[in-house]
Amino acid sequence: MEKKIVVALTLSSLALVVSVASLALANHKVEQAVGLSNQVNDQFAKIKPWAFKRDALDLVIEESRIAAALRGEDSSTPGRPQKREVQPAKIDRRYGDPNAQFTLIEYSDFECSFCKQYFPVPKALADGSRGNISVVFKHVPIHGDASRREAFAAECAAAQGGNDAFYRMAGAIFSSTPGNGTGTEKPLSVIAESIGLNGAELSKCMDNEDFYEKVKSDFQEAIALDIKQTPTTIVRHNPTGKQVILPGAVTPEEVMKTMTKIVQGSGANN
Repeated sequence: MEKKIVVALTLSSLALVVSVASLALANHKVEQAVGLSNQVNDQFAKIKPWAFKRDALDLVIEESRIAAALRGEDSSTPGRPQKREVQPAKIDRRYGDPNAQFTLIEYSDFECSFCKQYFPVPKALADGSRGNISVVFKHVPIHGDASRREAFAAECAAAQGGNDAFYRMAGAIFSSTPGNGTGTEKPLSVIAESIGLNGAELSKCMDNEDFYEKVKSDFQEAIALDIKQTPTTIVRHNPTGKQVILPGAVTPEEVMKTMTKIVQGSGANN
């Protein structure tokens, strides 16, 4: 009897994934993402992945702290402005239903040109999944100070408006930067104002490095997983905890095939 129940559940889950795939790929947004992702993959195949140094984030943040101290902002000095308490390291920046069957964990860098083009793909899959897919964004800011500042800006946007504001700010940042460490064409505070946030408050949050621990935690998580390029996506099946790591700007079809394989019990890494 138990075997029949397990088989029935497995087939039911597989049918759900296949149904999700059909719905997602039929969605207009996903159709656009397919073409975009194919273009990215053609470009990505021509170059070597960007490998990052494990101490890169610590280095740029430490340099920033030293610079702040030289400007007279060291909180340990009496009479100097105090830094606000940093936010917790473990915060999920989630797009979609937190109870979704699948989570796509996206390790990304705002100054990575391939990340910029790939960013709409997981969101489009979530939009077309009827609540069966959600997305979690993780920071891997490897293009120096611009990457770090933009990661802080997205987190500080979330401090004002939650995960919705985070993803709106993330999209606006990607739209405003040519990538490769050049930074945004407009000041981050102006970008925040353009999407209805308080630019002055966002600047204060960034300068105080309120989300230092959050950004650092994401980066260290990527290192622990031996992720060597951005973007990288982890496809996780929440009911079983099984997951697969997909390096690079993969297509929506590849993500959906991976989900199906996980449910079928093959090709998963725990």
